[in-house]
Amino acid sequence: MNIDALNAEFGIDGTLRIVAGRGGLAIIEVYNPLANATLSPYAGQVLSYCPVAAADDLLFVSERAFFESGKGIKGGIPICWPWFGAARAGQTGPAHGFARTLPWSILATATLPSGATRITLGLADDGETQALWPYHFNLLVEITVGAALTVELITRNAGDQAFQITQGLHSYFRVGDATRVRVLGLDGCSYIDKAAGANDAIVTQQGPVTVAAEVNRIYESVPAALTIEDPVLERRIRIASRHSATCVVWNPWVETARAMADLDDLDYRIMLCVETVNTASEVIEVPGGGEARLAAEYAIEPL
Repeated sequence: MNIDALNAEFGIDGTLRIVAGRGGLAIIEVYNPLANATLSPYAGQVLSYCPVAAADDLLFVSERAFFESGKGIKGGIPICWPWFGAARAGQTGPAHGFARTLPWSILATATLPSGATRITLGLADDGETQALWPYHFNLLVEITVGAALTVELITRNAGDQAFQITQGLHSYFRVGDATRVRVLGLDGCSYIDKAAGANDAIVTQQGPVTVAAEVNRIYESVPAALTIEDPVLERRIRIASRHSATCVVWNPWVETARAMADLDDLDYRIMLCVETVNTASEVIEVPGGGEARLAAEYAIEPL
């Protein structure tokens, strides 16, 4: 990537610039009257977002995160596509698909009437992707940095043959103390328990979701609006999802955090993933020439 050429085409004076970041990867920096944010065109990933009135970033990124070709960046909002979790039967490839480990193209940048900034990134099939998943596609992510952060993932089937996907916005939220936060909105929902030793048990959520051990759950038939209450950072995170009836809540806890080379041993205390997804029973079929969308809006408010 030629940084100067990218700035000449996509930079916005006083609002958006592209710089060389960790590992030599290009980083998009946004500073507008409503919020600041950083994005990685590698992986099409939001790395940080902070409204002007907020004291703390919405998102968590590990200090040990890999910023190198072929590896996912631990934190922010990775894009899991064209499968969420392990590859489905008959498919091969990395966990959570290949979209989070490939370079995306910057397609457009714009200032909206509200003062928000919109960035559109794209990924299309090539020989590398077709070796893993033999379909023609155009994948877009539209990221709007304003008083709220909106991320919309758009899958376009560029071929004649229908294909099926699972997908997710794997959002890592920064929290003051994971053992003190509460996730509201999932009371009464059933979940598949994927934590160690749970054996995919089907459980019904009772009350708010809290963290006192490893949490790895796929919730089904979930409402569009969820809330993370964080008494330590004195804020609520509002999550408003579209085109999603499943949700993943994940915290690695002690042993899993220790086993991850790109996560500090104590990082589980300051992060919580509440993910807008299509997974488990929610498999999306995209007809030839058709499209599918998945979106979430994230907002911070005082507790």
